[in-house]
Amino acid sequence: MKFEAIKSRSVSELVAQRLIDMIRKGQLVAGQQLPPERELAVLFDVGRPAVREAIRGLSLLGLVKIQQGEGNFISSLNVEDLIEPLSLLIDLHFDQINELFDARKIIEGGITRLACERLTEQEIERLRVNVEEARAALKQNDHEGIRRLDIELHQTIINACGNVYLQRVAQSISLLSRKSRTITTVIPSILQSTFDDHEHIVQALAERNPTKASEAMYRHLDHVQKHYNDYQQAGAATPAHTNQQESV
Repeated sequence: MKFEAIKSRSVSELVAQRLIDMIRKGQLVAGQQLPPERELAVLFDVGRPAVREAIRGLSLLGLVKIQQGEGNFISSLNVEDLIEPLSLLIDLHFDQINELFDARKIIEGGITRLACERLTEQEIERLRVNVEEARAALKQNDHEGIRRLDIELHQTIINACGNVYLQRVAQSISLLSRKSRTITTVIPSILQSTFDDHEHIVQALAERNPTKASEAMYRHLDHVQKHYNDYQQAGAATPAHTNQQESV
């Protein structure tokens, strides 16, 4: 019988769990503003990056609303209706990540089809700017910026689909994708391909062509999966950048 070592949770996961527990116990209620990141870091005796990552993760799950310039607020979503968030932050094995890619291709492909008819012109323009900013980030070797912009592009499309069930599933998968995204956003061979794929997706969305947009998203995720598999099978070590804080 083979036993696998138990992996410890990251600090951000522990912060997220603490906040979830406070919501469940009624210590934090819908509409309540969270203390500033600096104050939470002091209260939990952790670094601000861990607090920031925890809040971003809870935001993707719909538990926290991040309002720029105003602060972070507890949402009205019932926490018991959600999958246990910390189970979404596990360290996936190679074969599981491939299954995750397959799920993303199907789900995000469908989401992109819906979003194609619902994105505003302003949102489409923001997606165009996103691609340009990502290319600029690559020239500056800004891998954190690349990850942030990659998440932003996919999240903008997810938010625009207008289907809360698909949004919740996609957001959960986004959390699970952290490991693969951390690696794929520092693989030189994939970055240019990713930006080209993003450009094709945005162009199809701008043309209001749901089929073309959906197929472009599917091809993009398929490309990422193949690059990720090639990288893993080559036995390459995880880049140093993977130790940096990862946006969710």
